[in-house]
Amino acid sequence: MVDLRGVSKTIMVLTVIVIILAAVVASVLLLQRQGEQIVSTTSPMKSLTTTTPQPTGTVTTTVLTVATATETSITSKKDVLKVAIGVDPDTLDPHGQTTTTVSNVLRHVYESLLWFDEKGNLIPVLAERWEVSPDGLEYIFYLRKNVRFHDGSELNATVVKANIDRWFDPGVKNPSRSQLGPVKEAVVVDPYTIKIYLKEPYAPFLRALPSLLITSLNVINKFGNKTITEVVGTGPYKFVSWEKGKKIVLERNDDYWGQKPYIKRIEWLIIPEASTRLAALLAGDVDFAYNLPPTDLERVKNDPRFTVLTPTSNRVIFIAIQPRGPLADPRVRQALNYAIDKDAIINSVLYGLAIKADSIVPPHFFGYVPMKPYEYDPQKARRLLEEAGFPFDKKLVLLHPTGRYLQDKQVAEAIQAYLSKIGVQVELKTMDWPSFVASILKPLDQKDFDLLLLGWGSTVPDAHFVLYFNFHSSQAAPKGLGEAHYNNSEVDKLLEQAAKETDENKRLELYKKATEIIWNDAPWIFLYVQKWFYASTKDLKGYTIYIDGEQIYFNKAYFS
Repeated sequence: MVDLRGVSKTIMVLTVIVIILAAVVASVLLLQRQGEQIVSTTSPMKSLTTTTPQPTGTVTTTVLTVATATETSITSKKDVLKVAIGVDPDTLDPHGQTTTTVSNVLRHVYESLLWFDEKGNLIPVLAERWEVSPDGLEYIFYLRKNVRFHDGSELNATVVKANIDRWFDPGVKNPSRSQLGPVKEAVVVDPYTIKIYLKEPYAPFLRALPSLLITSLNVINKFGNKTITEVVGTGPYKFVSWEKGKKIVLERNDDYWGQKPYIKRIEWLIIPEASTRLAALLAGDVDFAYNLPPTDLERVKNDPRFTVLTPTSNRVIFIAIQPRGPLADPRVRQALNYAIDKDAIINSVLYGLAIKADSIVPPHFFGYVPMKPYEYDPQKARRLLEEAGFPFDKKLVLLHPTGRYLQDKQVAEAIQAYLSKIGVQVELKTMDWPSFVASILKPLDQKDFDLLLLGWGSTVPDAHFVLYFNFHSSQAAPKGLGEAHYNNSEVDKLLEQAAKETDENKRLELYKKATEIIWNDAPWIFLYVQKWFYASTKDLKGYTIYIDGEQIYFNKAYFS
C-alpha cells in the first residue's frame, strides 16, 4: 500500500517551490525592464570596452541602472548640503575647464557621453552604446533618448555635434582642446546617432571623451566662441547661482532622466584657507570639507562626529621651472631637484599625505616608469650650480596658490628655505586662484615668475594625459597647459608615436624612453603624488569618491 501522506507532503513542497520559482522569475523579468540590460549583437566594429582596435568583436549596449526599491526608499533627513571648497571658479564654460575642483562642481550639472565607474572602466551616460571601427578611425555613438537640458531643449545628435565643433573651434578659449586628439569631424547620422572621424588612430580617445561636457544648443548659439557664462546641462542638479568668492548654489533637477538625487540643494562655500574650512566643519556650518590641514588629521580622525577620507590622488605636485636665463641650463634644474628634501616635506609639512615622486606619472597609471629619484644632496646641488655659473645674486620668484593643493603655501615656504641653504634667493608670490590661472597662461616672455608650484591631476590614469600635455612642445602655454615650456623634438616624436600605438607593450616602451629623457632634463622639480584629506559629518552617506581621489560626487548622497 502506498503512503499517501508522504505523497501529499511532497506535492505540497513541490507546489511551494514552483510558486517561489515563479516569483523569482517574475522579479528578474521586472528588474531587467527597470535596471541594467546587456544586449550583444554581431558587428564588424570592436568591443566598446577597450580602446585597443580589434579586427572583429561584439557591440555591447549598457543601460544605466535606474533606482531600485532600496534606493527609492531612502529619504534624506536634511534637504540642504553645504560643502566647503578652497577655490573660486575661473570659468563656468564647459569647454574651458582647467581646474579639477571647479569641474567637480560643474559635473553635477553637466554630463558627458561616457564616464568612469569606481574601478576606472568606461560606462555609458548620454551615449547608451558605441562602436569603434577596426582601424580606430571611426566612432559611432548611439544617444540616450528622452533626455532634456535644464532649459527644456532635447539632447540629440545635432546638439552633440555642436558641442564637438565648439570644442575644436580655434576661436574658443580651450586649453584642453588637444585632449580629444586628432578629430577630423563629427557627422550626424540620424537624430540619435553621431559618428566621429579621426585623422589618425588615437589610443586614448574613448578615455578622453568624458572631458567633453555637453551643453544645450541654445547656449552654444547664444555665446558662440565667447566664454559661456550660463550653466545649462542635463545632469541631476541645476545651476542656480554663483556669488564670486562666496558660494555656488545647485538645486535638484526633478526632471532628471536618471536616478534623482535625495538632497534638494547643494551649496558650495568658497573658503580659501584650509584652517577656516576645518573650523566651519567643526562648528557644523558645513557638512563636507575638501583639503583640510594635515596638522589636524589625527584630531578629526578621533572625533566621533566625522568620517575622514585620505584617498591617493592622480595628482602629481611639482615646481615648473621656466627655461630662461640661468634656468635654461639643465644642470641648474637638476641642482634644484637635489636641493629639496622631499621626504622631509612629506613627513613634516604634509604629515605623510603624499608619495615621493620616482617618476613623472603616479605609480597606478599606465605608462608609469620608475626612475632613480633625485635624492636630497645639497652639496651636489651647490656644485652643479657653480659648474653652470649660476648668478647667486639673482632672486628667483616662486609663484604658488593657496588653498588649491594640500599645504600648498607651506610647501612653497619649505622649498624657499631649502633653496636658500644652497645660496639661491627665492621670493614667494601668492595669488587667488583666478588671478593665478590668468598669470600662468601667459607666454613665457610675459611671465613675471621663475618657478611655479603646480599640480597636474589627470582624470584618466594614462601617461599620455600627463606626458603629452606637459611636455609636448605644442602644449606650452598659452596654447596649452605645459607650464615648463618644454621643447624637445625627440620627446615630441616619442609622445606622438605613443598616442597612435595600439600595442600596449610597444606604447609602454615609448613612454619609458620619453620619461628617461624628461627626467634627466629636469624641467620640473619632481616632488610627490598627493593624497587628500577630506572629512564629512557622520550622518552624510552615499557620496562617491571618483577614481582620481580628488573629486567627490553627491548625486546619491543623503543624510541619515
